[in-house]
Amino acid sequence: MRDTVETHPGQAQAPPPRLRPSRRAVARGFMWALPVLAAVVGVAFWLMAGRHVSTDNAYVKGDRVLIAPEVPGVVVEVAVVENQRVSRGDLLFRIQDEPYRLALARAESELETVRADVRGLRASYRQKREEIKAAKSQETFAATDFERQNELAQRKVVSSQRLDEARRDLDLARQRIAMLNEELMRLEAGLAGDPKIHTDDHPRVKQSRAARDEAALNLRRTRIEAPIDGITARKPTVGTHALAGTAVMTVVADDGLWVEANFKETDLTRVRPGQSARVHIDTYPDRVWRGTVVSIAQATGAEFAVLPPQNASGNWVKVVQRIPVRVEVRREPGDPPLRVGMSALVEIDTGHVRSFGELWATLARSVGLGGPVATATIDSDTVPISRL
Repeated sequence: MRDTVETHPGQAQAPPPRLRPSRRAVARGFMWALPVLAAVVGVAFWLMAGRHVSTDNAYVKGDRVLIAPEVPGVVVEVAVVENQRVSRGDLLFRIQDEPYRLALARAESELETVRADVRGLRASYRQKREEIKAAKSQETFAATDFERQNELAQRKVVSSQRLDEARRDLDLARQRIAMLNEELMRLEAGLAGDPKIHTDDHPRVKQSRAARDEAALNLRRTRIEAPIDGITARKPTVGTHALAGTAVMTVVADDGLWVEANFKETDLTRVRPGQSARVHIDTYPDRVWRGTVVSIAQATGAEFAVLPPQNASGNWVKVVQRIPVRVEVRREPGDPPLRVGMSALVEIDTGHVRSFGELWATLARSVGLGGPVATATIDSDTVPISRL
């Protein structure tokens, strides 16, 4: 016997029940949608990621001056302490100056002696000229006497002996003039060829004055002063014997600092001087410094190594090289201090936006459909040294 449901004309019929999708259909749709979504996200990320390049192989740099005395000696005074701020011209340390004071006194004494010698040469020159004048007068007298005696001898008025004496006196007068002229020339040569030369213009005086000035300079060099504004990093100890040209102290500039970022060569395709950058210092993780790309090095860091790489061999492995990029950091009032050697992370905004054409070209090269055949490279940051 069947159950019957009676319907009344005024009563509405209930809607038919909805069919729920099966779990298998939902999973199948999710499996199809997930790769598509991942591809879309990956493409979007790739398109946006091409604008910025970054590296954490970056360090704060600054001018660092090695302080080396220009004269040797024992350090007798140190006027600064470690990590002290100094200004240009401030005394750093002092070398014993007694030997250099004595050397200066000797040089000054030698200078005065040479000046006196030059003045004596001028006086001797004037005296020699007077002697030559007197000798010429004597020669004139001897020549006149010889002519007179010669005439008298021809008339047999005087003896031949008297004529010989007159001839001898004339010869002696002429010899004396010749000798005095040689002495005069020697004195003139001692006066540098100019009998009227000023004492301080004489070459010997100039040489002695230069020696005196050098001795005075060496005395001043016993005071070693700061060449720049900065912070002292090292200092000598009193009693240390400092050698000329050997660094005994360091001053690090506290102004004009920059960041040297060593970017991979493959990241510098569109990096240019003048582009903006963001600098993160590891010491201050919550702060960001603005910067500007100043310059890009002309050579990789490997070219300046003590032992440059030799790639002209059969066992060659291509390693991605790094090129230093100098980034000027803009510092604002209230910024924490930066110190040379701090680690940093640098991000450069190249302003380049990737296109779909670049995407297709990259995909084609990756599967070998176009462009040059790619050469496998090794990133030295990720490959252990033992595998290289």
